[in-house]
Amino acid sequence: MRSDVETGNGHDQDEVKLHQVRCLLSEYGFTTDQITRVYKYTLTKSRNEETLSEKLAFFRSILGSNDDVARIVAAYPKMLQYSLENKLMPNYQFMKSILGRDEVVAKSIRRWSALLCIGIQNNLAVKVSFLRESGLPCSSIAKLMENSPRVFGMSSTSKLEESVKKAMDLGFKPSNPLVVSAIRAICQISGSIWDRKVELYRKWGWSKEDFVTAFKKHPSIMFTSEEKINKVMDVLLNTFGFSSSDVVKYPLVMHLSVEKRIVPRCSVVALLISKGFLCPSFATYAGALRTRDEIFVKRFIDKYPEHVLELWRKFRPKDVV
Repeated sequence: MRSDVETGNGHDQDEVKLHQVRCLLSEYGFTTDQITRVYKYTLTKSRNEETLSEKLAFFRSILGSNDDVARIVAAYPKMLQYSLENKLMPNYQFMKSILGRDEVVAKSIRRWSALLCIGIQNNLAVKVSFLRESGLPCSSIAKLMENSPRVFGMSSTSKLEESVKKAMDLGFKPSNPLVVSAIRAICQISGSIWDRKVELYRKWGWSKEDFVTAFKKHPSIMFTSEEKINKVMDVLLNTFGFSSSDVVKYPLVMHLSVEKRIVPRCSVVALLISKGFLCPSFATYAGALRTRDEIFVKRFIDKYPEHVLELWRKFRPKDVV
């Protein structure tokens, strides 16, 4: 009678397969934990070392580095279950037909690799066609797929249709590049959270028209957490005395750090205004908040060192030589 090793049956054969997979994944820089995760959630068919090697080589040809391959595959190991010829490669080709360049396809995949695994004819192609029919230019569709691939995968076609309609109802034109950010926000934020944030802005003094105006200028205000909305509004309105309508004019401030940017810079500007060096308007503060660090220091610190250097040092000691 021939042994299990000789017949290729039983435990020894499984150990050989596992060793082959571990060696291959190790070559791509997978950690022990990542190897365990990938092996556990991969179908037996895809544990074949040759098939796995082809898929990993395909991912590396797109992403460019073993580190990216290990991170993305370990985050979504189920992708190894899909056929290279019938799913992964066709999806890649479809994405490239929209995005154009390999590096942009790679960026989209890094954001959400599951886009390589969803249906084309019954999902991706339907959504892209809908966006085109809605009037969005190819550049906007590509930007949406590049920066927000989850919109194409996690949202149903009806959800996407509702999001586009809502964006249009809020006054966005299909040709407006900001419609991409608006669709992304509407699509990815649940209705209940959306309503809570709109109500929160209302409590800080915004009317419905104020919200629409601010959202059209900077749709990403809806990605600001409720806690941060309260924090930013409290500092701007109660500490520095701005009105809620001031914030509507410059909604970008909702994304800035209170501790690292808003309070230090506004404190410097307030001091310079009190001494008569700057115009006492919110536009002055907004300009100071928006500018890059080196330009702010040049315009407001280096120009008036005897008046603000000591104050600036308290907030940003590393910026003072």
